[in-house]
Amino acid sequence: MYKRIIVIGLIIVICAFFLLNRSGSGDDHFRNQVAVLTYHHIDPVESEYTISPERFREHLLALTASHYEVISAEELVRFINEGTPVPPNAVVITFDDGYESYYRYAYPELKQQGMTATNFLIVRSVGDREAETPFLTWDEIKLMHKDGFSFYSHTYDSHGFNVNEKGKQVSPLTNRIWLEGEQRMETQEEYETRVKADLSQAENALREQLGNTLSMLCLPHGRYSQTLVKLSSQVGIDTIFTGDYGLNSVGDHLVKRVTAGVPTLSGQGLIDKINKETTLLGKGEDLLKNLILQIRYRFF
Repeated sequence: MYKRIIVIGLIIVICAFFLLNRSGSGDDHFRNQVAVLTYHHIDPVESEYTISPERFREHLLALTASHYEVISAEELVRFINEGTPVPPNAVVITFDDGYESYYRYAYPELKQQGMTATNFLIVRSVGDREAETPFLTWDEIKLMHKDGFSFYSHTYDSHGFNVNEKGKQVSPLTNRIWLEGEQRMETQEEYETRVKADLSQAENALREQLGNTLSMLCLPHGRYSQTLVKLSSQVGIDTIFTGDYGLNSVGDHLVKRVTAGVPTLSGQGLIDKINKETTLLGKGEDLLKNLILQIRYRFF
């Protein structure tokens, strides 16, 4: 008798779990969550993290056709911090690095579709037109900012890699680095001082140039550690965009994202990818991938 009750109870729990984790009914794919999409570069010639203007347009049209609603990064922050309601199927569009192609291709297409987006700038690179992939200028950024497009930090100058005492490439935001001139590793105190100086310099430039009142940080290559989270908070940055996978709920100050800017993803493919995040399978895959990422960040 008791075994039968236990089995029936387990069946009820499993069924309830599946029902609660399925996609929303009708036009609602999810509620009280936000998907954050990641793009980098737009160019007619596609490559690993570069998509064509036509593909980007296809993505935006697919979002509209599938009843997704694009909200701003600022609305996301209010939702995370204060629980301010967001519409069903809420999506934030983000770009990393601050390439000039954002102004040339993404900005006019987003305006055409009545959407907005956020670009995370490598602040020191602003205005560098001689780079292999040219960067935005402050004039272009300010013009878009007046149109409701926002810009936040992708660090001041810590996007690349440095080396440690073994000559291994490491992220300078999450690791102490080798000081070649002094032939030694920097101390923990020097590491923390350097990171806070970089993040503060980026924030100061964004406030001076754009009048930013909010602070957000997008992590280079998505890598982070608890020490970096603490250091970011010490300079006033509490919302951090990571490389973790999944949707975002109230209280998620480490923002998860969905990779969208790859040439293998059609408009329908993007919709399928976002929708999968609402399923039990998708959540399980995210949990596993995020665990693997944290192991990689710590040991590799």
